[in-house]
Amino acid sequence: MLHDITLNIHYTIPDSLFNKLVPLIEELETYGIVYSVEPGGLQFYEDNEENQIPVKQWNRLINRFCKQASEILGFAVGDACGDFECLPFT
Repeated sequence: MLHDITLNIHYTIPDSLFNKLVPLIEELETYGIVYSVEPGGLQFYEDNEENQIPVKQWNRLINRFCKQASEILGFAVGDACGDFECLPFT
């Protein structure tokens, strides 16, 4: 099963804030994790069935991203399909 998650980082994120996330995103990309900015939030997913990331590693990587992104953005970043509301930036 390929992993995916949509985080509560709304697509209206200002470039100045998104650019601060780029180093974190680039780190995930080294593990074969792809991102997409979607209306529902910032999506991360695997697209290589032959080289899947183990569940524990996926969880560790995503949790680390969420923690660091929360510090940068000033709000709790997490699963937009769970308990984390995805609000537009104003």
